[in-house]
Amino acid sequence: MSPVFSRLIAVVASFFIFSAAWFCLWSISLHLVERPELAVLLFPFGLRLGLMLQCPRGYWPVLLGAEWLMLIWLAQEVALAHLPLLMTGSLLTLLPVALISRYRHQRDWRTLLRQGAALIAAALLQSLPWVGDKEMLNALLLTLTGGLTLAPTCLVIWHYLTSTVWQPLGPGLVSQPVNWRARHLIWYLLLFVVSLWLQLGLPAELSRFTPFCLALPIIALAWHYGWQGALIATLMNAIALIASQTWHDHPVDLLLSLLAQSLTGLLLGAGIQRLRELNQSLQTELARNRRLAERLLETEESVRQEVARELHDDIGQTITAIRTQAGIVQRLAAENAGVKQGGAHIEQLSLGVYDSVRRLLGRLRPRQLDDLSLEQAVRSLMREMELESRGIVSHLDWRINESALSEGQRVTLFRVCQEGLNNIVKHASASAVTIQGWQQDERLMLVIEDDGCGLPPGSGQQGFGLAGMRERVKALGGTLSLSCTHGTRVSVSLPLRSHHV
Repeated sequence: MSPVFSRLIAVVASFFIFSAAWFCLWSISLHLVERPELAVLLFPFGLRLGLMLQCPRGYWPVLLGAEWLMLIWLAQEVALAHLPLLMTGSLLTLLPVALISRYRHQRDWRTLLRQGAALIAAALLQSLPWVGDKEMLNALLLTLTGGLTLAPTCLVIWHYLTSTVWQPLGPGLVSQPVNWRARHLIWYLLLFVVSLWLQLGLPAELSRFTPFCLALPIIALAWHYGWQGALIATLMNAIALIASQTWHDHPVDLLLSLLAQSLTGLLLGAGIQRLRELNQSLQTELARNRRLAERLLETEESVRQEVARELHDDIGQTITAIRTQAGIVQRLAAENAGVKQGGAHIEQLSLGVYDSVRRLLGRLRPRQLDDLSLEQAVRSLMREMELESRGIVSHLDWRINESALSEGQRVTLFRVCQEGLNNIVKHASASAVTIQGWQQDERLMLVIEDDGCGLPPGSGQQGFGLAGMRERVKALGGTLSLSCTHGTRVSVSLPLRSHHV
């Protein structure tokens, strides 16, 4: 099929579908306002404006031509008055629609406000030819109500049609089950029934609160589904208002209620959309900051590892050479007591320097992590602390899959264990300590418990190296908490990320 023929079919189909929908909405509007020319300004105006705001400009002449043909036909059938005013107003509304059409493909909160402003401007221009006529205010109220009621509905439908991935109908697609999304349908139907009940079943003494109650479905759907939910709730409320029989004696009240509901839905939808966009932006920035913090920690550990390696190689060799030379001096000057004593003293000093450097290397980079798994490194740490010789019974329960950990997480968990055990040995006076590590709901959990006396009074939760550990854990997006009831309990929770993140 050629593109020209396809376009012709689309134009003809659009013409007839729009004409049928326009006439149906005109009939409903006529039931509300009882004047043919004013009925054109209600829902038919909102339908044309809503479609023009969403569809490409190439379809505007089709919509405008179909409306004009319907107006000419109605002028002959029902003696439609003010035909020139209606056609002139239709032309004037093209100006705000053309100005706003460049933002048609955007889906942020500003788009809702822009389209709302375009609706109000188009309503003013549509009613502009009625200036000086006694129906001028009615015309303005009708265009505002019709535009703000139906145009947002067109936006919701158009957004659904353009954001959904459509697949050609084929045997494979036919055999697939239909996802009815029953929970959403039940939720919508329930709120629609509530709206009807508020209009038809609310006691007379509470009728004054009806407008406030009708805002509840809008708020509920807006909070759950965003701006689409707010606009759909507005449409449901409009149907409920029209279905009620209380407006027959006061049609202006109905129009004002519809206008108020539509404005509420539009503004609330824009506000909810703005809130969601801000939350999404904050979440994105927070995730970015966490990735940067984790990379910073990994870089820090890499530098620590490099420095530790250099210290171990250079200073270790130097100290070994000093000890060797000191031993040679002692053997060569075995008969000189002073020289021999000085050599022994140098050897002792070199041993002290070696021990100090070894402790420093342990703080710079836990050597266990280079050769052992994290569980084995923690067990090695517990043995080095000589807990059993200090009268402390220790137990390790480790159920963490180390392949899912990043290097920063491995080092952080080990350092928390190191700092926790160090505090227990120095300050807790404990007789038992338990370390537990496990994975739960995409998080890494680490708990260190003892039955000691807890932290000394007034030390708070920032001392004994806990502040540094808390900052390190926080940089990885986790939390560290401390409780001192019946001993000390250090709890760490980290988000589980694969090592390549």
